[in-house]
Amino acid sequence: MYHRNVIAKIARQLPHRTRRDVAEVIEVLTEVWSKELVKGEEIIVPDIGRLSIEVQDMKAGGALDKYGRLRRVYGRFRPAESLKHRLQEVELE
Repeated sequence: MYHRNVIAKIARQLPHRTRRDVAEVIEVLTEVWSKELVKGEEIIVPDIGRLSIEVQDMKAGGALDKYGRLRRVYGRFRPAESLKHRLQEVELE
């Protein structure tokens, strides 16, 4: 789902809020979450799951040896049990 679609769906569910209000809240939320992830913290969203970013500094080897050290950055998402159950229900239908 694209950013614009998220804003539209939320604005429809909150008719007393404008799309601009919704977009601003999402922008602030994204900023807060980004800062926490950069600090190595996890983002836990109830009923959705846990998101974290891990950074590893590694010594390059083989063909990449000329770079010395490499930084590997990857994200991890661990779905909540409730989300896993909902996903299993959809697959079974």
